[in-house]
Amino acid sequence: MAWFDAHAQDYDAWYDTELGRYVDSVEKGLIEQLAAPVSGERALDIGCGTGNHTIWLAEKGLTVTGLDESPVMLEVAVAKTAGRDLDVEWVLGDACAPPFEEERFDLVVSVATLEFVDDRRSALRGAMRLLRLGGRLVVGLLARDSPWGELYLRDAEERADSVFAKARLFSEDELPALLDAPYTLRKGLYHPPDPDLDRRAAEQLEGEKQVLQDDGAGFFAVRWVKGES
Repeated sequence: MAWFDAHAQDYDAWYDTELGRYVDSVEKGLIEQLAAPVSGERALDIGCGTGNHTIWLAEKGLTVTGLDESPVMLEVAVAKTAGRDLDVEWVLGDACAPPFEEERFDLVVSVATLEFVDDRRSALRGAMRLLRLGGRLVVGLLARDSPWGELYLRDAEERADSVFAKARLFSEDELPALLDAPYTLRKGLYHPPDPDLDRRAAEQLEGEKQVLQDDGAGFFAVRWVKGES
């Protein structure tokens, strides 16, 4: 989408900061717990942006397709994989109408994408159709009721060009209505958005809070399994 075209060139700068690297590791850890990616599987990353999770899955030996509406974001993603021996395909397309045949993938992931989609239920139903029986749909969501959610919403209020200006963040009580199917939830990212990061202390807090699945997490990872009832 054109909104993300304007953010594409500096989008990855976040991952070059110490806090950004930490947040990325926590979020990927939660996604991996639920996705359980296996080398050789076929995966789709919906709303792949500059390819952060697409490349991560490909590095684990999966055959991965990255789908995004922003041609400029995809240009950045393509450049990041140039010359690398990764089984990745980049496709320009709509998250609500992905251009693939049904039951093509073992795993579909989508991280921080539904926040920018108008018809969330339609997008998720479409993603489920792309899965083989027993396949996993795993989404990563930005939690509204958390210090991180407060930061994103404040940034959207203060800056018209904020990437979050068009985002609709999630509360935990909204999750059951996303799909008419049972789901598994893992909550995480309990460290506040403070750039003065003590990595060891943050990891200890994260481990303790994830065991308890406390409120106040900044990130939700949610899994649906096709055919599970």
